[in-house]
Amino acid sequence: MSAYVIAIVFLLLILLAGYLFLSHSIEKRRNQRQRVITALRARRNAFRDLATGFPTGFLSHDLTALLYRALVDCCEQLSILEPKDPTHAEQSNLYTNLLSTHKEGSQQPKVRLDNPKQIKEAGQLLQELHKFVLQQSASKVINQVQTDAYTDQIKRLVLQMSVDGHIFNARQSQQVGKIKLAVHYYTLARKALAAENNGHGFDKQITQLDTVIAKLQEKADAMPEGAENKDAAATQNKSSAEGGSSKEWKQFNEENDKWKKKQIYD
Repeated sequence: MSAYVIAIVFLLLILLAGYLFLSHSIEKRRNQRQRVITALRARRNAFRDLATGFPTGFLSHDLTALLYRALVDCCEQLSILEPKDPTHAEQSNLYTNLLSTHKEGSQQPKVRLDNPKQIKEAGQLLQELHKFVLQQSASKVINQVQTDAYTDQIKRLVLQMSVDGHIFNARQSQQVGKIKLAVHYYTLARKALAAENNGHGFDKQITQLDTVIAKLQEKADAMPEGAENKDAAATQNKSSAEGGSSKEWKQFNEENDKWKKKQIYD
């Protein structure tokens, strides 16, 4: 009799362990599914903002097409994970149609951002687009040539925004008579371009900045000593203003370097 009871207890323990293991597995899959849904929704929202929240011509023709394909991909995955939500299929159709229309259109005139808030927001969203490119490359959805082309376009756009941000700050400083501070910001813009000018593609912009800096430096050298100290204090107080666009540029370079190292190891 005792052996019979022991066998029953042992069986119950096995069943209990199995139930707990199954419950844990189900909960783990549920949490994982929810994390994927949350990540896809966040990516969809970010790409939607990048596609619709900035002037036409800010993104190149190729990057806009990539963005629509990314939005279609997000919506299709969400439609599979949440089949009862009809908005995913509707949005997938919408972005598919926009992609088709975009392919038939021509390249829009290039537009630059001149609003620091927009520059910072665009930098963060482009980081997400770059991550998507790397994921697509790792999954072999796009080849290395396409990966390099997309990465180069995003990199150039982020660099130009960083430069434009510095130039905006420089012009603002000029308007309020802070010549030395303007020189400081123009110099930051020149350094950013010079660091990426191996192919001499930024020679014209660098030359223009050299001319502006030289003229302003002449004015700065003629300023009284008291005014120079005032500008120096302003430079220190506004140091956080430099961090917006240039921070995104630094993060992009770090992320790209990690990807290149990973490719070498692979």
